[in-house]
Amino acid sequence: MKKIFYKTNQNDPQVRAYKEAVERGRQDHHVVYKDDSWRVIRGDAQRPLETFSTQEEAIKRAKLIARSQGTAVYIHGVDGRIRERESYGNDPFPPRNVTH
Repeated sequence: MKKIFYKTNQNDPQVRAYKEAVERGRQDHHVVYKDDSWRVIRGDAQRPLETFSTQEEAIKRAKLIARSQGTAVYIHGVDGRIRERESYGNDPFPPRNVTH
């Protein structure tokens, strides 16, 4: 099967917004459970910034960091699934207001 590559206009506002969102996503912080501890990890890092014995402590620290850096916090459950997200910066995908 032959792959088809499409050229994108790098000046297109949608392309720029997507690239910026990906770049910001690498800077976001995650609270994850691994090896019997809760860790605060920056999105693009291999090693944790800090390790805690409780999720509550890790969440507090991650939110403090995110507020100071204008990023988002992704809180994962023990199973690894994202259960909550809070943004403290320019959110390229803000939550939609739902009206009934």
